[in-house]
Amino acid sequence: MTYLGLIERSSSSPLERILLRPNWQRRQEPAPHSAAAMRFAETCAALGGTTVLHDLMPDIVTVSFGSRTHDIYERLHARGWKFVGKGDWQGDPVLGVSFGGDRRAVSTADDLVKALIGIIGEMEIAETRVW
Repeated sequence: MTYLGLIERSSSSPLERILLRPNWQRRQEPAPHSAAAMRFAETCAALGGTTVLHDLMPDIVTVSFGSRTHDIYERLHARGWKFVGKGDWQGDPVLGVSFGGDRRAVSTADDLVKALIGIIGEMEIAETRVW
């Protein structure tokens, strides 16, 4: 008897039918922190001038803004984003953001993106002004 016949038999419970499904038929919902990390990584990549290293772990995003990375880090910390870390990857400065263990990960990612876009906007305006 194949697994399909086993799932369709009338004496099995609903739980047994779900558990006996092959892996490719089971619903695999990403964890909220993974979805938040992906959303944050995609937004950082869309900003331009960035290098996103998202393959490290599903809930950690490492991003470089080139020479602006340290300034962005300082401005984020000044605004209260203390969980954003700073480090080096192959000699380049990077920011590391972990969304693991955050119950409000998607909301946190959205708020962090808003702060990041605001900071980058401020920096670009400051660069274009002639004082």
